[in-house]
Amino acid sequence: MSNPKSLTPQQLARLRAFIYAVPILDHQEFVAKWSVRRELVAEICHVDIHTVSTWFSQGRTHQEPQLYHLWYLTMADIILDQYEDLPEFLQILLRPDDF
Repeated sequence: MSNPKSLTPQQLARLRAFIYAVPILDHQEFVAKWSVRRELVAEICHVDIHTVSTWFSQGRTHQEPQLYHLWYLTMADIILDQYEDLPEFLQILLRPDDF
């Protein structure tokens, strides 16, 4: 792209709000809300099942998910919970091929 667009002050403010926003829910809340298996959580977060298992474990094997994992789960929650309220272009983007 030869002429990149400059950000307006409003666009920059929106980006900063996004950068510093906190995800809505964590892995335990997502599983409790949607009653999904850990394998699907792993798929959503682009990690293996072992990594997800460490999130739910206790003791020395416990690890917390990274912030970006929580964002994946938050976005998945929004897609599941508010799909009909999303703009049409996003609904089309998120529509499975077999629809």
